[in-house]
Amino acid sequence: MNLLIFTITGLLLLLLFRLLNRFTKAIIRKKPLRTGILRTLPVLELFAWIAFSFWGVLIVFGQYLYYDLIVVLMAILVIFGLAWFVFRDFFAGVLLKTEKALQPGQIIKTPIVEGKICRIGFRCLELINDAGETVNVPYSRLSNQLFVIPPDNEDSLPHQAEIPLLSAHTSEQIREKVFKHLMALPWVISPTPSVRIRNTGDGSHVLHITFYTYMHTHAVIVEEKIRQLLKEAGETK
Repeated sequence: MNLLIFTITGLLLLLLFRLLNRFTKAIIRKKPLRTGILRTLPVLELFAWIAFSFWGVLIVFGQYLYYDLIVVLMAILVIFGLAWFVFRDFFAGVLLKTEKALQPGQIIKTPIVEGKICRIGFRCLELINDAGETVNVPYSRLSNQLFVIPPDNEDSLPHQAEIPLLSAHTSEQIREKVFKHLMALPWVISPTPSVRIRNTGDGSHVLHITFYTYMHTHAVIVEEKIRQLLKEAGETK
């Protein structure tokens, strides 16, 4: 009977957290609140299952003499398991940073990820890849990987481009449109980009932009995006 109660309770607990997850996604519309709840639910579920395990041991083995020994062993396993989960990336990061001497701005290539280092955290390495995406990689995933650090020979900062404009389209609205588009692109980093429209002296106008990226390949993508924006808006040939 105790075993049946234990099984039914476990199924109900599993169902409860699945319903909470779906309820949060379907009902809560405010994104910050929804994101916070979805991040909290896995932690609550972990502690709920730990408590359920100890309760299950109580109702199944509570009448036996070796019950206390089982509880102590379970507590030791839980403590070591949580410690390993929390600190494994930290310790792997210490060893990795000691061996590789990683620095922001370096380009690294591994079998699982490739990109330029944005930030070196306590538990993970933050990279930006050629698609402009930010990738957080736990150090434990990198500890046994083959590292390739290419020579730092790319001209990453700054980048400039000049795009001819139609003479009839040289308003402040164009400059603001391009500036806002630059600020929204994931490849563009600080300092703030500069956008100017200048007269070349022969009656034509040129859009002059200065922007910053982590990699030269990102600059090519950004310039293509700006040219596409202007072409779709009829601002350039």
